Amino acid sequence: MGVKMMGARVQRIEDPKLLRGEAHFVDDLTLPGMLHAAFVRSPHAHARVRSIETAAAKAVPGVVAVLTLADLWGQAPKIPVLPVVDSLKPCLQRPLALDRVRYVGEAVAVVVAIDRAHAEDAVDLVEVNYEPLSPLPSAEKAMVEGAVRLHEAAAGNVAARWTHEYGDVVGAFARATHVVRERFKMQRYTGVPLETRGIIATTEPVSGDLTIWISGQWPHTQRALTAALLGIDERQVRVVQPEVGGGFGVKVDIYPEDLVIPMVAMRLKRPIKWIEDRREHFLTVVHAREMAFDLELALAADGQILGMRGQIISDQGGYLRALGTVNASLAVTGLPGPYHVPSYSAEVVCVLTNKSPCSPYRGAGGPEATYARERLLDVAAQELRIDPAELRLKNLIPPESMPYDTQLVSLEAHHVFDSGDFPAGLRQALEKVDYAGFRQRQTAARAEGRLLGIGLCAYIQIAAVGPYESAEVRVDGAGKVTVVSGAAPQGQGTGTALAQVVADQLDVPLDQVSVVFADTGRIPFGVGTYASRNAVMAGSATMLAAQTVRKKATELAAHLFEASAEDIEWVDGAAQLVGVPGKSMTLAALGKAAAPGGSRPEGMEAGLEARHYFETNTVPFAFGVHIVQVEVEPDTGDVAVDRYLVVNDCGRMINPMIVEGQIVGGIAQGLGGALLEELVYDEQGQMLAANLLDYQLPTSLDLPDVEIHHMESPSPVNPLGVKGVGEGGAIAAHSAVANAVADAIAHTGARVTETPLRPATVWKLLNAEPA
Repeated sequence: MGVKMMGARVQRIEDPKLLRGEAHFVDDLTLPGMLHAAFVRSPHAHARVRSIETAAAKAVPGVVAVLTLADLWGQAPKIPVLPVVDSLKPCLQRPLALDRVRYVGEAVAVVVAIDRAHAEDAVDLVEVNYEPLSPLPSAEKAMVEGAVRLHEAAAGNVAARWTHEYGDVVGAFARATHVVRERFKMQRYTGVPLETRGIIATTEPVSGDLTIWISGQWPHTQRALTAALLGIDERQVRVVQPEVGGGFGVKVDIYPEDLVIPMVAMRLKRPIKWIEDRREHFLTVVHAREMAFDLELALAADGQILGMRGQIISDQGGYLRALGTVNASLAVTGLPGPYHVPSYSAEVVCVLTNKSPCSPYRGAGGPEATYARERLLDVAAQELRIDPAELRLKNLIPPESMPYDTQLVSLEAHHVFDSGDFPAGLRQALEKVDYAGFRQRQTAARAEGRLLGIGLCAYIQIAAVGPYESAEVRVDGAGKVTVVSGAAPQGQGTGTALAQVVADQLDVPLDQVSVVFADTGRIPFGVGTYASRNAVMAGSATMLAAQTVRKKATELAAHLFEASAEDIEWVDGAAQLVGVPGKSMTLAALGKAAAPGGSRPEGMEAGLEARHYFETNTVPFAFGVHIVQVEVEPDTGDVAVDRYLVVNDCGRMINPMIVEGQIVGGIAQGLGGALLEELVYDEQGQMLAANLLDYQLPTSLDLPDVEIHHMESPSPVNPLGVKGVGEGGAIAAHSAVANAVADAIAHTGARVTETPLRPATVWKLLNAEPA
């Protein structure tokens, strides 16, 4: 074979059209006769809807329709919860509010007009008679006895409650020399992609079939749910995902607008477009992260962990959405992390409040659990007077224990760590960052009045979920190779990675391979892109499909040469008879020969192509160590991140450059959560950060150069040996940065238990009276 592509730092093939402005996003698409939609949204966090008057809005020139739930549906569907726990209460959302709104921004009607401006003007003329009700702005207030009930099915506003446990927890705490207790809170924040959500829907005039273009992450799932909830045959629905300007998990959902727009298109027999504005995004996109952890850690005198127990309160917002339980499930099963915790018990409580509903955002429960655990370990190290690194090294799962069964099963998978050397990863990180030397410099700096801190985080990441992903590999008569994948990326570089896999298997140049994604009309089954699954699931499906094509090409060449398949070798992308250099056939010639009417072996189907569905529910787990150095300005509380080092193990790497880009991107989002980002609500349930002026995002000035070192422990659970990497940076960064700030100010007696650590927050910690 020629140059190996697996592991090569190849420039992304997706980028040229993006850089030239030739890519097409949803809002770039215009269809003949297209109308535009805008939504009438509740200004109240909690209210009864007494009446909706639409006459004035309908009279506006250019307005085609003003529609409520009753206008569109007789029996309105409700957005289902997909991963279900036994205790789940049916607290589901309709496409438009019926008689009650439960968060600011919930849609109660839709206006359709000749353009967005006319639609928005008419929105202001729709008169909704609201009866305001008492809002529940926090989980604590929602759980207070006597609090107003948001859904009749959810007593105490608890939508779900369950416990995971194993081992002898009571005995572990009875034997413990030290018990460390703390309450940690992570704030509510979410993904802020460059491109907001958007959808176009139209019906075909002849067949009546429904076509949807959407800025999403799971077109095949979108098709199935849309068809089911609209009551039409799935075969009549096609979902196409054009270029997507970022998703980060918040576009993995079935939103109310995703049902309303297709329903309106079917009703009016016209194409309908809706593009979310930035305020709508902050108010109504799924939120994440907001959890409170009450934890206890039982330790022996030498710092060995004996057990952990606690409770997680997860603020779910006004409704349980399609993936609403996933964050809580992955948090409660992820708390022990990469450490040997012999006994464990934790309860998770999903609470309803008057906020936008929650669903996964990059890491999905991983950042929350990792933050709580890694802060707890630092608190334990401080109380036991053990160095935080030493405490971690004492308790990390050793490599000889792999595969390591955690005895925990989340809604996504059974958590069995497949491979890796966790202690070696931490030791390498400590050596690369000169941990011992930093401690000396830190002491000297404090004598000068400077506050330096170092934060450690060791994390584990569930790095792909099943149940399957699809790939089709086709070779045409010109020798060009097309990959059709059920994956649906949003900028991860998946096209490049899959092209590298195929180039290796078929021994062809990278520019001979093109990759097509996210169109239910191109491949019948697919799952989508989330949970760091593309390299594992789509990559494995693509590799196996390409291997089938190569085997078929080899058999075809053998037939044409009147030889056996064992006598065929591949040289520079051509099938050659062993020992006879002049006897060869290019992939293009084989593609032509495989076409209908060509000369094929008896029983061989026409076409040099293969489709494969890689099916598995066994997942790999990536691992990493992040170490951050910060300096805190004592007079202002401002935090400067001076150095960031990563040791990462995601199994075999298809393209290290893409891997590193994913790590750095995740770090930026985790750092933003640790220091800046928060969706703040007031006591009336009004959001105070619904624009880019009030919601602070990190910039390039907030992030230092990231130093990345790689370890490779190939995963035994997929043929590529890869593990997902897309979420690791976000999972670790929040914790590592918080630990670094806590370390910088620990000598003052301050204890970091909440984020974000904005300057004012850190200043208050520095100037608080000792407890």
